Amino acid sequence: MRKKIILSMVVSVSLFTGCGSDGDTDKNNQEIKNNSNHQESNKSRNNQNRHGQNRNSQNHNQTTTAYFGDKENNLIQVVDIDNMKLIDSIATGHEKSYAAEVIKTMASHNSSTPKMYIDNRGSNAIDVLDSKTNSITKTIELKFYPRSMDVQKETGLVAVSSTNKPMTSIIDSKTDTVIATVGEDIVTYPTTSGHSYISSGTLACGHPHWIDREHFVLIDRQNRKIVTYKIENIAGEWVTRKINEITTPSPVHNLIPPEVHGRHGRHHGANTSTIFYATAEGATGVYPSVLELEFIQGEGLRVVENLEIKKEGLSPDVMGVHHLNFLKDQKTIYVGSDEGNLFIVDYSVTPMRVIKTVKAGLGAGHTDEMKHGGDIAIVINHKDSFITVMNSLTNEKIADIEVSNLPKDELGEVQTQSHPKYHFSKDGRYFYLFLTEEGALVKVDLEQKKVVERLEIGGKLAMGAFIH
Repeated sequence: MRKKIILSMVVSVSLFTGCGSDGDTDKNNQEIKNNSNHQESNKSRNNQNRHGQNRNSQNHNQTTTAYFGDKENNLIQVVDIDNMKLIDSIATGHEKSYAAEVIKTMASHNSSTPKMYIDNRGSNAIDVLDSKTNSITKTIELKFYPRSMDVQKETGLVAVSSTNKPMTSIIDSKTDTVIATVGEDIVTYPTTSGHSYISSGTLACGHPHWIDREHFVLIDRQNRKIVTYKIENIAGEWVTRKINEITTPSPVHNLIPPEVHGRHGRHHGANTSTIFYATAEGATGVYPSVLELEFIQGEGLRVVENLEIKKEGLSPDVMGVHHLNFLKDQKTIYVGSDEGNLFIVDYSVTPMRVIKTVKAGLGAGHTDEMKHGGDIAIVINHKDSFITVMNSLTNEKIADIEVSNLPKDELGEVQTQSHPKYHFSKDGRYFYLFLTEEGALVKVDLEQKKVVERLEIGGKLAMGAFIH
């Protein structure tokens, strides 16, 4: 049954102004640049309901649609972002339906109604979602609970990592079938060799990642190692082979691909080595860190550099990084830490170095930067009531903007703000994000520095995708 929708206008939201003494100053009177031509033009969409009937309540030619997992009620909630309206609720029939992820390949790159895979983090299953009809067309059985996935766009192969076992499966998205599985078929969740209080602290695997069209990694968090595999089709059969494994100082969250920051590798004779970066989240007595990694054909990955993320007066036992994000300047990394600091790293120098620390919020993690036009980056504080707005050109804080209505005594304990993705309006003025614990979507006016609309949906909205 469709949930009741409540759309409320927020009259005023208090601006959080507390900040540390790290040399950053809130610039609450600064106007945020809004000359963004952010993202491609919205594409025409022919949305239908799951019975194939045309929707008559919306003009979909100019809308952005969000598909977000409600991990409490095991639904994918479909939202018309531009009109702040819930338009569909898709039941999976599985447990902990965490996210719907777009399967974007070279062949389907321009599709406005792409195929999506649903991560059911409490079931041995991925559901295949047709976003044209908003219906589940198939269930792919796995040997583990799926965490997340990475698509190799040229081949259409999808790597899926595990929540509860150190395993990764490869799915052929053309046929929606599992063609290979690697790793150990043993449960390591919820034990952890790292911090349990960060977002992925107890999960068996980090996010999967394709190094190139043939190589992928399995990030084993409990054993603090990254294993590189090669997959080939030999005489019609898919074959995987382990290339190497490396140890890490603490459990690793993810690898960042080189195309994000413009460094496509250095040439050594006939071989090409590719540079990657990773976040090691920290552990008891071990500071979190940013790792620089190098991939060499035929040899696998190796650690080039390990930059500890630390601050005077902070014990490694209260810190813990979740994610790093590269800025478009191709020299700066934003790294949020659980205790509420944003570490700004210059990776264009050797060795890498922390050039500044800015006070953010509890659970500081992902950063979403306006890609075109304005120099604006939004730090998501996953356990706090506000987002932090940064000038990504000067690395100065602009404002902390309240987005959550949770009681103060719940902050630091629950996930207030969702995991990716997030959305800037085309003109750059508005920022949209889901609130996990409150089951809501908020529209933030970056000029007025406040929430101006809030859509109550319900459940626990964890992660998902925006389709333009």
